[in-house]
This record gives sequence, structure tokens and C-alpha cells, in this order.
Amino acid sequence: MRGVPSDYELACGVEGFAGVIEKAGCQVLVLGDEPLQTAVSLLNGKPCLVRWVYAPSPDVAETAVGAMQSVHLRGPLESSTIRLENSPLILMDAGATGEHPGDTLELELEPGAYRAHVYEFAPAEAMKFLVHAFEPIGS
Repeated sequence: MRGVPSDYELACGVEGFAGVIEKAGCQVLVLGDEPLQTAVSLLNGKPCLVRWVYAPSPDVAETAVGAMQSVHLRGPLESSTIRLENSPLILMDAGATGEHPGDTLELELEPGAYRAHVYEFAPAEAMKFLVHAFEPIGS
């Protein structure tokens, strides 16, 4: 008889770019597809997550993301609904313990319900990012 699936197994069960799993009575946003370097950024003055698929260098990626606007995004490719009970939203690799500095990122969002949209941002032929933007529901 198989036991309860681990957090890692639950996270790996998410198909696509993002999904939601339940953990200890709360919803957890899982960034799926493949492990990608992720940063907190701003999109039209609102916090978002940007995942680096490819770019020639960190400096070029940072400049491109700094100039990003919603008009430059393709999609949404996918959307999920999530309810945040607490802030900040803490991100970590499903395989990491989260006990070491640098293991986590924090995204400040007001508690509430959101549509988490995934967009593609490809400002040049040699660059591609996935952008996770959060739209409050009921605002």
C-alpha cells in the first residue's frame, strides 16, 4: 500500500507552466514545466514572477526585463486560480528544504483570490522568459 505523496511528488504532478496544489489547508502555486531561474519583478507597477528560459547574459536579461510592459507579452498561455491566505507568497524549489539563505523568493501580494496568468516575453530572437502575473479577482 502506498503512503501519502510527498510535497515534491504533488508538485511534480502539476502539468504545464503553473498549477495549484493543496497543502495543510492552503493552496500552493507550483511553477511547472522545468526548473528555471526565477526573479521577482514588476509589470505595469505590479509584482510578478519572471522565469528565464534563455538570454545571452544576466545583464542583457536584466535590462530586457526592466523594460518589459504588458503590450510585449504573448498570451496568456495558461491561467490558474489561487487564493492566498498570507503574504508574502514564498517561492522555493520543491526539492529544496528552504532552510538556507537564497533558497526562497518572496512576492508581496495582498491576501485574496487571484488569476495567475502565464505569459511569454520574447523581446529578441535570443531571449525568452515566462512571466507569471497576478490579477486580483473581484477588484
